[in-house]
Amino acid sequence: MPRVAQSFRTSRRRNCCARRSRSKRMKLRRLAVRRRTRTTPLLFAAVIAVAVLLAAALHGMEAVAWAGAYRLLGAVPDNRSAMLYSLHAITTYGHESVLPEQHWQMMGALEALNGMLLFGLTTAFLFAMIQEVWQTHRRR
Repeated sequence: MPRVAQSFRTSRRRNCCARRSRSKRMKLRRLAVRRRTRTTPLLFAAVIAVAVLLAAALHGMEAVAWAGAYRLLGAVPDNRSAMLYSLHAITTYGHESVLPEQHWQMMGALEALNGMLLFGLTTAFLFAMIQEVWQTHRRR
């Protein structure tokens, strides 16, 4: 067999094998992208859920701190009333079943202002987190 025909055959075999391996690589790449897009919403939901739970825990800790301040100052009679008033004030719910003594009522307004600012900052933080995750997902 002439040398040119033999080299043509071997190059053809190489090209065929290269095409097969290239198509296998493309299939694997497509499969990886599909898997990544399937897990991304679950990962996104998990990250946001953890962030929301941590933010709620921080809000609760702040309400406990305010309730402790009310108790230490003697503004409310017991711990339950202090916590109830603190939660009402920080969420700006303002239910009047529990009221502190007259000269401590301004603290409730300050706590309401503090709660509004805190909830606003938490919302901005969560929005920025969601925006960052979406931009990262689009870059892929």
